[in-house]
Parts: sequence; C-alpha cells; structure tokens
Amino acid sequence: MKKQPWHRSEKFLLLLCFFAPPIGYVAVIVNKKKLSREQWLSNLTVATIIMSIWLLKFLPHQWGTIILLTGVGIYWYHRILKKFKK
Repeated sequence: MKKQPWHRSEKFLLLLCFFAPPIGYVAVIVNKKKLSREQWLSNLTVATIIMSIWLLKFLPHQWGTIILLTGVGIYWYHRILKKFKK
C-alpha cells in the first residue's frame, strides 16, 4: 500500500468532515478520483449528515430542534414497523 500525504489520509478527511463540514465536503468531492469507492462513499455520507445537522443551527428560533426531533421520530417509527413485520 502506497503512503498517502497527511492531507489525503482517511482519518484527516473524516475529521475534517466532522468538525468543518463545508470544507470537508469540498475536500471529499475534490479527492473523489484519489479515494476508493468505499472510502469516498463513507466520507461523503458522514459529510452530508454532519452538514445537514450543522445547517440546522442557522434556522430561526426552534425550527432546528423541531426538524431534528421529527427526523429522529421518523427513524424510530420505521424501525418499530420493521420489528413488527418480522
């Protein structure tokens, strides 16, 4: 396995996506050809989820909390439905 520069390592990109979502998103998109498909998809997924949570901060008043709790509620509802279908 070839050694990659520090700025293109898996851990650095994941941390960048987690702590600075807009910059991490751009870094993942720019390095698409240099990453394997699995690495690219996992980093893109993390960047998308963290970016959506990060953008909730900019909504006025309590809308961020309402949207986040609605998403969590929908997730648990589908999980309960799956459990009863088995």
